[in-house]
Amino acid sequence: MKNFILLALFSIMLSCSNVQHPDYAGNVEITKQWIEVFETGNYDLLTEIVSTDVVATSPFYGQGQVDYNTYMETNKFYTDGFNSVQFSDAVFLPGVDNETLIPNGGVRIYGTWSGISNETGKDFSVTGYHWFEFEDGQIIGTGDYFDATGMVMAVSSDE
Repeated sequence: MKNFILLALFSIMLSCSNVQHPDYAGNVEITKQWIEVFETGNYDLLTEIVSTDVVATSPFYGQGQVDYNTYMETNKFYTDGFNSVQFSDAVFLPGVDNETLIPNGGVRIYGTWSGISNETGKDFSVTGYHWFEFEDGQIIGTGDYFDATGMVMAVSSDE
């Protein structure tokens, strides 16, 4: 009987871990707005969906974790520096707590960024992975993983 109870409890715990977090769908919509920022160049939208307390992991070599001002400055570089930006083949996945592996309402996305440099007219295409954590309807933690340095070098002038 004792083993049956333990097996039943384990089964309940396992089934609960597959339940979607109630905030996930809304946070996917915020993530889609984040993508929209770069596709439309609407930097002001970014200021609405990112918390001033955000901690972000930069995709640029050597930067590591950055604060709100650095994160926003980097994204201003993207919105001002590129046009015809698209994020294609997007795959949205639920984020999980790193210790418990239980869905926490976070969002992870994979996809391919493409666009054109305003300065040189050269195009780029780079696969990226991004993760987001949310608090009170805003992005509070995020990380970008793609070859940002390589992308900038690819669209730079040949001089």
